[in-house]
Amino acid sequence: MKLGAWMAMAALCGAVGSIDDATAGGLFLPGSGAVSTSRAGAAVASTSDGEALGLNPAGLAKSTGTTITLSMAIIDYAMRFSRRGQYDYIDNDDQAWEGRAYPVVEQDAKPPLALGSYQPVPVFAITTDLGGAVPGLTIGAGVYAPNSYPFRELCTRTSNGCERYEFNVDVDQAPSPARYDIVSQDAVLFMPSFAASYRVVPELDIGARVGIGFAHLKSEINVWSSPGNVVENVKKDGLFSVDVKDNFVPGFGFGVAYRPTPYLEIGANYTSSLTLDAKGNAHAELGSEAGATGVDVEVGPVDDEAARCAPGGTTARQAACVTLEIPQTATIGARYKFLDAAGVEKGDIELNLGWENWGAERATDFLVVIDAQLLVNGTPSLSLKDNIVSHGFQDTFSARLGGSYRFPVGESTVIARGGVGYDTAAAKPGWLRADIDGAARTTVTVGAGYRTKRFEINIGGGAVLEGTNDNEGECNPTSSLPSMLGCNGDGVEDPIEDRRGPDPINPLNNPDAQLQAPVNHGVFKSHYVLFMLGASTWF
Repeated sequence: MKLGAWMAMAALCGAVGSIDDATAGGLFLPGSGAVSTSRAGAAVASTSDGEALGLNPAGLAKSTGTTITLSMAIIDYAMRFSRRGQYDYIDNDDQAWEGRAYPVVEQDAKPPLALGSYQPVPVFAITTDLGGAVPGLTIGAGVYAPNSYPFRELCTRTSNGCERYEFNVDVDQAPSPARYDIVSQDAVLFMPSFAASYRVVPELDIGARVGIGFAHLKSEINVWSSPGNVVENVKKDGLFSVDVKDNFVPGFGFGVAYRPTPYLEIGANYTSSLTLDAKGNAHAELGSEAGATGVDVEVGPVDDEAARCAPGGTTARQAACVTLEIPQTATIGARYKFLDAAGVEKGDIELNLGWENWGAERATDFLVVIDAQLLVNGTPSLSLKDNIVSHGFQDTFSARLGGSYRFPVGESTVIARGGVGYDTAAAKPGWLRADIDGAARTTVTVGAGYRTKRFEINIGGGAVLEGTNDNEGECNPTSSLPSMLGCNGDGVEDPIEDRRGPDPINPLNNPDAQLQAPVNHGVFKSHYVLFMLGASTWF
């Protein structure tokens, strides 16, 4: 069944994908904590405190003594989707919304532990040089989450405000035009990590990190509970919920920092791919016309002997598992330092270039298994199909330019920071979705810090601008007749690999038999608002 896949990719990619590489790009936002985010993520060469745990572990070698860092980015994501077309007319049914243009759908999530819609994304790390017990060695440990916003709660814009669509509640409520994409999702992720850095020679530092993360993810989405529901009859829909966990997500990375001259520093960071095997439960609620008249249809578990995810499924909860890979990433950067006559740094400017391997086969295609079957009048009839789900990803590339300048104030220092960045789109043309933000983006940030002999406080703000993006096309088949299918007006469906955009999820068919009926043709308008706050102390 594809439901688990959509949820997993949105929540896992958004929440887990940058576990070990918070420099971001593509699906993720730049930076990790207040300092690097205020530089638009341009920090792979300059990072030196607890933020280096994820940005570049080699940067730990620049610190002395023991440093404690508590830092965060506070993120809000705004998105509007205007699906092109109108609700279909349904034979032998008379719904009030038939023939109306699709309404606008908006993001309206209120994440757990959030400040309204603003979600804090923290970094907490402790680094130490062990009092010089091992000359050149610095170690660090901490817990952090990536800069991302995997939360969704879609509502439909009406004259009465923004209303959440409730499945099987009010027959007069028009269904959400984005319900086959995503209804709601949230994710909780922590990544305990350990890193070590060693100064090989005065000009060269090397570092490595390892981490084991765990995630808890939940999602809801509508599917076709009857094959061939191209007219999108809500009575032939199903609402599927997935609740999965992965408590063991190992990953590693390594980095270098090289200073060929006092003015120039070069940094690089690599992060391994991550394989996730998330397991948990799925639950189905079917529409009133999921089966034929007089036929009782429900979703139930398979026998324990046939279970592949876990035994013990029930009619209320079936076992589910999702396997996917978060791709490898790499970042390289160089910065120029402005030094005073005594050789003390007054400021810097840094350029970073990043790559994320989202085009890898296992990153864009992933396996979803539900240990469930269709019961007709209480008799097992058809097992739900496994699905290899493609999300239309491609490799992403980023460029970030950021810097800082220091102003002495008595024995303290005020630091001004800023940056700009650009990320190419993770979604191929026609594959922008409401569940995953794959748009190209421009980041603009500013920040400031106040540094004394014993502590530093940092603040910042910014925006990630994505503008208005159009998934061109208006493909909306209104009949399952062969002469009416496809998007080309000739009754011929495009091959699965050539389709632009996702089709509704149909757990009763194999993926290669899914009818072509893309649900994301329309216009997306989106952006992020960022605030940063952090503090470090050392002794």
